[in-house]
Amino acid sequence: MAEDDQLPDLTPTAWAILGFLSLKAQTGYEILRAAKRSMEAFWGISNGQLYPQLHHLAEQGLIRPAGEAEGPRSRQRWEITDAGRAALRAWLESLSAPVQIRDENLVKLFFAGAASPDLVGRLLEERKRIFTQFEKVIDAVLPGDRLPEAEEAATLGAPELLFRYGKHFTKTTMRWIDQEEARMLEALRPDGDRDENS
Repeated sequence: MAEDDQLPDLTPTAWAILGFLSLKAQTGYEILRAAKRSMEAFWGISNGQLYPQLHHLAEQGLIRPAGEAEGPRSRQRWEITDAGRAALRAWLESLSAPVQIRDENLVKLFFAGAASPDLVGRLLEERKRIFTQFEKVIDAVLPGDRLPEAEEAATLGAPELLFRYGKHFTKTTMRWIDQEEARMLEALRPDGDRDENS
């Protein structure tokens, strides 16, 4: 197991770039497209982050230009170096940071109980809409056709493993929302109505 102090000090975006370049040489544009297709729901990469990080990785000797810039927009293709592969391997073997979820809807649910049951119900409905949209994002990761070559190279894990995780996570959350909505409706029914139907 690699020690964290052996790792270069890189941003999450930089580690993702190394991961994509470990699959094949790519331009920044191709990395953005691959990230959007495969990991946008849990590890986003923006234009503003990606291009400065490409140059930082090159300065560190972890990636290098692969040939001359191509096309009318002079897109540079990048490839990972041996040092970059070693750094990526060390990162993959290091302990992952604890999961931190910033979820405004959950914070609102925490405090909404003191306000009104109606507000809790609206927040649960909002959560259902959020996760319905989230499921659409996950479904777009594997639309049923063949994956691009770079993603196919990662045959032992993602994206199929992460697709299944995302679907399971979404369906579990939707079941929880349904259970909580049913529990709220039951709690709001007058006592007489509950006795008649019990």
